[in-house]
Amino acid sequence: MPTLLTLVLTKLRKTTERAIEWLAKGNYKILFLALPEDMTNFVNHYMVGEVSREELWQSYIYLTGLQDPYVNALRYTVDPLLDALHQLKKSIPRLEVYCYHDLEIHMDAHSLLEKSLLLETSERARRRIKISAWRDLFEEQLELTAKGFRRIIENISFHAERNPWTVVLYGGVIESFKRGMEAIGFKVKIIHLHNYWRSPLEVLERMAQHWGIHNLSDDAIARCVEDHMRYLDYVLSSQDIDLAHEKWVSDTLPKVL
Repeated sequence: MPTLLTLVLTKLRKTTERAIEWLAKGNYKILFLALPEDMTNFVNHYMVGEVSREELWQSYIYLTGLQDPYVNALRYTVDPLLDALHQLKKSIPRLEVYCYHDLEIHMDAHSLLEKSLLLETSERARRRIKISAWRDLFEEQLELTAKGFRRIIENISFHAERNPWTVVLYGGVIESFKRGMEAIGFKVKIIHLHNYWRSPLEVLERMAQHWGIHNLSDDAIARCVEDHMRYLDYVLSSQDIDLAHEKWVSDTLPKVL
């Protein structure tokens, strides 16, 4: 039975750095990255020094059509990993890297992210939370996540079934991933790289996935959105997302506990 060693990612650079430390000591031959599958060849050419990092990202921009702010947000966590790939290839000469996102769904996800950012901006300008708009947004997001999840399972299983030890860097709902892969015959070992306190909007997303966005009360949605507005104050006042997140946690955690 093939085993998937699954490192749980977050939106923090700290998590990527911990993943790199783990990868440097791991025993594996295949590594899966959360990028569009169309990027697989570019990443492997980059890993052996045939293209530069900037050329790789330029290829990503051509493929997705995404604008710089969204690309830069992705680079915040992905660039350290790309920097580490050269050494990983030297340590594991037979290393193969595959990207597992469906390109169209990856682009649609960023379109939803843009909608979310616009909604966040408008919420900061008014006093009343627009509950219906958030329900609509999360309904779209849940439908897209389900569609993308099926493609992720297909893409990973296709390449991983021929290798007993494979590493997956995964930032989605890890419980769903484990159930999905085990249902088709894989063994999944989950590795949490550090404790992570989810942002309010991430909490709302997880609640919507578990119970359905239309089963959540208006008050529950409003509380998460209001807390997220306060969370954004930390992010917008800092040039470092990791530091902003840590400051929010240190200010919030004592109040919660």
